[in-house]
Amino acid sequence: MKLQEFQRVLRQAFFVPILTLLALAGILLWQIAATQKAQRWLDHSDEISGEIAELESLIIDQETGLRGYELTGDAMMLVPFYSAAQPIQGHFAQLRRQIADDPVKLRDLERISTRYETWLSFAQAILSSPANFTNRNLNRHGGELMYAVRDAVRQMARAEDQSRQQWLKHTISQERREIVVLLSGTALVGLMLSFFSLSRLHKVSGAYQQSLFLLEKRGEKLRTILRSIGDAVIVCQADGSIEFMNPVAEDLTGWKEEEAAGRALAEIFRIVNEETNEPAENPVEKVRRLKKVIGLANHTALIARDGVRRIIDDSAAPILSQDGQMTGIVLVFRDVTEKRRAEAALAVSEKLAVAGRLAASIAHEIHNPLDSIGNLHYLLAQEKDAARRDEYLKMAQQELDRTLQISRSLLSLYREPNAPVEVNLGELLSSVLLLLRRRLDHQGTVVTQQNKDNIVIEGFPAELRQVFTNLILNAAEAAGRPGKILIQISRSVGNDSRAPGVTVEIYDSGAGISPQVASKLFQPFFTTKGSQGTGLGLWISLGIVQKHGGSIHIGNSDLPEYTGACVQVYLPARTLATAQSRSTPYVG
Repeated sequence: MKLQEFQRVLRQAFFVPILTLLALAGILLWQIAATQKAQRWLDHSDEISGEIAELESLIIDQETGLRGYELTGDAMMLVPFYSAAQPIQGHFAQLRRQIADDPVKLRDLERISTRYETWLSFAQAILSSPANFTNRNLNRHGGELMYAVRDAVRQMARAEDQSRQQWLKHTISQERREIVVLLSGTALVGLMLSFFSLSRLHKVSGAYQQSLFLLEKRGEKLRTILRSIGDAVIVCQADGSIEFMNPVAEDLTGWKEEEAAGRALAEIFRIVNEETNEPAENPVEKVRRLKKVIGLANHTALIARDGVRRIIDDSAAPILSQDGQMTGIVLVFRDVTEKRRAEAALAVSEKLAVAGRLAASIAHEIHNPLDSIGNLHYLLAQEKDAARRDEYLKMAQQELDRTLQISRSLLSLYREPNAPVEVNLGELLSSVLLLLRRRLDHQGTVVTQQNKDNIVIEGFPAELRQVFTNLILNAAEAAGRPGKILIQISRSVGNDSRAPGVTVEIYDSGAGISPQVASKLFQPFFTTKGSQGTGLGLWISLGIVQKHGGSIHIGNSDLPEYTGACVQVYLPARTLATAQSRSTPYVG
């Protein structure tokens, strides 16, 4: 079932019962309104009947008072006659208002009023002449008039009683109909809603079963994909218990998925610092704390179930629900042990390549003083003058000292202390330039070194010599024949992003760097020197500087005399590098 159809079914399941119940409520309200209307007419009829009965009673009171006065002559007997006169007129007025919309009843009421007025005129005539009290004919006539009045009242009362009986029957019928409509409507609506809801539920249930089938099929496909990829994958629940492991993860950890299921990740995925063997932070805890994708710490080693150590890297990421709640964690990692060994081998080979590029220049630098020493030795053997012999010995010693300085600089490319030491960057750069002097002179490159003050930092001298040898040789090649290089050393003030340290800037007078080349400079095996370059120098130099806690930035110079590239090397005063993190093996 498509989403639109599913939403339509849900809307039907929600609105149809509501509309049906509203329709039933409307019918019930109509029935209740009809019953209330009938009840109001019944009450109205009762009010009219009551008014008629009151009117008849007052008229009878008047007649009784008149007859009592005729028989006794006592004026007190006329009190009811006179006291009823005004209420009678009030009842006539009230009845007229109550039956104003019924011409038949108005006609009956006017007949009563006419006959009553006729009788009342007769009664007033009798009262005006007491001698008439004994006149039987008049008394008989008065009785006939009163009979006519009472007969008209009774007729109207009977007619109203018949009307009341009709409204009573109608009210009872309406109440019964209301009950029937309520019961039958409720039953009918209940059955309709039951069948409708059942059909909707069947449809939703079918869609749900189909969705479950598709989800299971998709889940199985995802599991197949996860099992087929080359990286190790571990999926954990939010509490850190393992839910899934692919075959690569099983091979690297030494645990089968069925054995690891439900166990804590820390029990299966045992990681330590490669250098210190201290337990590394559990990625589950870190992801739970940060709730974002994290990378494993550098130099992380995985201890397999059988105790085998493997260097790994990669990342862990949270699995979030639609409302942002973390429901699980996925860990993806790979064995980079061989990659690390290859990188170390490349670093060693690059260092040897640097030494090889210097070999010819160094050999010539050593050959010249040794040749001078040989000539001086020959002159000493022939010279008899003591003063001249001392001068020859002094010159020979100077050439020997120069040879020793060159040899020590050469050995420093290989010999390295086992821990970071204090390094005077000015002296280190001078020793590098000493080794490169023959090559720079042959190329016609003029190097200017500007040291603002005596700057000392922590680091590994051999690795730093390798970095600056690469950078100075690159600058010399970029400057061309003849060319100029400027080396500036200055202190770097610390800020929020980096600690206090030193910045070394190397400018050249070459053509500069294009944006296309600048974006690839630190990629391994990328070179602009063709077959003359390995493409590893800058990549390894960046790694060395980063391990010291520094950075390298290469751009174009803004100095008028040095229009080529500018390389900025930042190194912190206190290095982050350790003996285990050196790019080359330790040589004592």
